[in-house]
Amino acid sequence: MTELSELYAQLPLLRESTHQVTSPATDSYNCVAWVERDLDRWWEPGFYWPAPEPTDEADLDAYVELFSRVGFELCAAPLAEEGFLKIAIYAADGAFHHVAKQLPSGRWSSKAGRLHDFRHDRLDAVEGAPLLGQAVAAVYMRRPYDGHDRMEMEEDGLIRL
Repeated sequence: MTELSELYAQLPLLRESTHQVTSPATDSYNCVAWVERDLDRWWEPGFYWPAPEPTDEADLDAYVELFSRVGFELCAAPLAEEGFLKIAIYAADGAFHHVAKQLPSGRWSSKAGRLHDFRHDRLDAVEGAPLLGQAVAAVYMRRPYDGHDRMEMEEDGLIRL
C-alpha cells in the first residue's frame, strides 16, 4: 500500500473533503509535537513528555494538562477568534486520540500518526476514522496568538505533492 493510500485508508473522510497533504510520512514526530512545531520528537508518555508524566498515556485529561502547560486554555468552540491559536483535541471514551491546530486562515492542520501532515478545511474530516478509534473533536483550547508567525509551514506545506 502506498503511503497516501494508507493515509486515506486510515482517514476515509479526508479523501472526500477539501485538504492538502503538506509533508511526507515520518515517524520523527506526531500530532502533539506538530502543535508545537517540534519536528524532532514524538510527544507521548514513554517517549517525550514534559514532567510530570501521566500514569495513563491515553488519558484525555493528561493531554489537556500538557497543552495548558504550553499556554493553552479551555474554550467553548472551534470557531476562529482574532488573537488566538486554537486546537481541537479528539477523544473517545475519555481517551486521547488526536489533536489538530487551527491556522490563521481558519483551516486546520493535522499529523496522522507516522503518516503525513495535512491541511483540512473541516474538523470532521478526521472524525470516526480507524486511525482515531472513532474519536470526535471533544475539547477545544486556545492560546494568545499575535499573528507574527503566519505559519507558512502548515499553510503551504513542507513539500509539494
